[in-house]
Amino acid sequence: MHTARTFSLERIHLCLNFVRDYGNIIEHATPHLYLSALAQAPAILGTTLHRFTALPEVIRTSEHGTNTKDPSVTYMTLHGHTGRIRSVEFSRDGKYVVTASRDETVRIWDTQTYSQFGDPLIGHTGAVWSACFSSDGMLVVSTSIDGTVRIWNAKSEAHEQVRESFKRHKGAEKASFLSNGTHVVSASEDTILFWDTTTQAEIAQPLHNRGLVFAFSPDGKCIALPTGDDSSSLEILVVQTGARVGQLLTGHHRSVSAVAFSPDGQHIATLGKDGILQIWDARTGTRTNVMTGRRRTRSIAFYLDEEHIMTSGDHGIQFWDMNTKSQIRQVVSREISRASRLSALSPNGDRFASVSYDYSVRIWSFDLLADHLARTTTYDFDLTSASYSPDGKYITTACDDKSVRIWDAETCSQVGNPLTGHSRSVNSASFSPDGRLIVTASTDETVRVWNAQTGAQTGEPLTGHTAPIISASFSPDGTCLLSADTSTVRVWSAGRSDLGKLIQVIEVPSELWIQSVSFSPGGKLIALNTNDYTQVLDPNTGSDAAIVPLEFRDSFVCFSPDERLLLFFGKQHNNLHLWNAESRRIEKVFRPRGHTDAVLKASFSPDGKHIVSASKDYTICVWNTETGSQTAIYQNLGNIHSLEYLKTLEVSPDGSRILSMYYHDVFGSHIRIWAMPHSLPLGTDLNYSPNDPNVCK
Repeated sequence: MHTARTFSLERIHLCLNFVRDYGNIIEHATPHLYLSALAQAPAILGTTLHRFTALPEVIRTSEHGTNTKDPSVTYMTLHGHTGRIRSVEFSRDGKYVVTASRDETVRIWDTQTYSQFGDPLIGHTGAVWSACFSSDGMLVVSTSIDGTVRIWNAKSEAHEQVRESFKRHKGAEKASFLSNGTHVVSASEDTILFWDTTTQAEIAQPLHNRGLVFAFSPDGKCIALPTGDDSSSLEILVVQTGARVGQLLTGHHRSVSAVAFSPDGQHIATLGKDGILQIWDARTGTRTNVMTGRRRTRSIAFYLDEEHIMTSGDHGIQFWDMNTKSQIRQVVSREISRASRLSALSPNGDRFASVSYDYSVRIWSFDLLADHLARTTTYDFDLTSASYSPDGKYITTACDDKSVRIWDAETCSQVGNPLTGHSRSVNSASFSPDGRLIVTASTDETVRVWNAQTGAQTGEPLTGHTAPIISASFSPDGTCLLSADTSTVRVWSAGRSDLGKLIQVIEVPSELWIQSVSFSPGGKLIALNTNDYTQVLDPNTGSDAAIVPLEFRDSFVCFSPDERLLLFFGKQHNNLHLWNAESRRIEKVFRPRGHTDAVLKASFSPDGKHIVSASKDYTICVWNTETGSQTAIYQNLGNIHSLEYLKTLEVSPDGSRILSMYYHDVFGSHIRIWAMPHSLPLGTDLNYSPNDPNVCK
């Protein structure tokens, strides 16, 4: 039943993409239903046929059709123009897009309803080169080959022209409002003019032979543009006086193709045809950052704040973090690469507008950006477990290449060299409570302890297990180690003088196998989960230390930070049950509006206020412990959440992020870092779905 439901949702999503992309073609030329659109049908029909016998020349091309290579990106196609589109721009609030076309019209599009807003803006007598909103979104300014610059009412559906046409260019190619909304800068290939929209009087001296690559500071007082005689160097000028601010911006080896001010006006980003992205201090002109991008990248924009940059071009869209000097994410598909030659990014970075050769506009929706909602890292080797350091700054992973690795939790970049010594795959790795040591468990039947800073092994390997060891961890006070294979649990001393001294051995009946074992937060109890039952044991004696209710003996269990509550979940249940160990009563039941299939893993946040759970239904849910209400759901994560694939689910020590890690013998390993709901920006849609951010309600 579950499989059929998931399959139908995927089928519906494909059908919606099909109608979105081919509806207009089919409406105007029905034969294209067979010649163009039918090529996408195998994905919808669920067949592996690549060639249709009745139409032998129709080949399946879905890899580069309705689906991009990045499942977290979707787009809507907007039709209306009858000529090639020359510009596309978002309004300041991101709710509208304005386009200019060779068909002599300007059109405004609603990004919420994916429809044209009002009538076309008609009046130009030649191809329209550009259109741009005023900062308050009330007006649009456009330029045309007819030599005029026109201003329009953006809010009325008639979109009437509201000023006399400005006619001092031979062929105006670009125009935009300054921040005050009453002044406009317009440019042709040889002249840049600054003028008042009411009087049409020029407010500053014109600039000659500067081209069309320039940007204004947020307050409209300064302009950054190439120097007249060297297109690879830029200068910052005061608009009113023409005086230069700071020094020349020199450093590109080829001409500058794009420039942008940061939202706070303190930095300038430039992009050269040499593929180099450079950041400059807007007050002094000194270079503060250099990042290597791709050649044939044509546009640049800041989003969210002064620390995040988007670039786009033939290689797709790249998102950059200025602090780490690294690329956060890249979105690549043939559709985006072709379209991004003429494109715009919404101010908060969640949408991307591009134009297509069929005279259409495409609005691409992203997943609220990797650095705010989820970051995914894929490695060239397979990971088998992942765990945060106590301060949350690092993640340690066990790897099937016999190594252990440490990563920076923010950048997901490797720190230091791998820890090597095991002779077979490492199945588990975790930090000591003080973060100084790491304990690992391996298929080679040994437990090893390492110095987290130097990577050196501490002491001799701990031997005694007679089967591959599935996990190893420190007790919360750091004095003991807990390890388990499928039939035996061993408790060891972790002291400097008696590291590896055996304290206790706990065995399960031969017909059972151990699935997980862990210390309670206080270290006085052990939760032991087998394929048949769950026990809470005393680590010193191995005897039962707490009564597990009969109805939950076939469930998994984890402890609240204060050990007052036990959370029972999983195996065959999609509900989570919160058991009060003191009163021996059910305190709360977390029922699905969230999970529709068995819960596989669950854990408390460090403060105990939230519970995070992952299910076979491909969702991660976040719950309020006190109220039992669901606060967020991350949906449609792909076929990764099954008992053998999902290896890690935990909340970072500061409670701001969720760490999940899965391993599949075919698809490899991924670490995903999700933002907890309270750490996201206000207004974030918490119904996250990589397949379509608008699907989940």
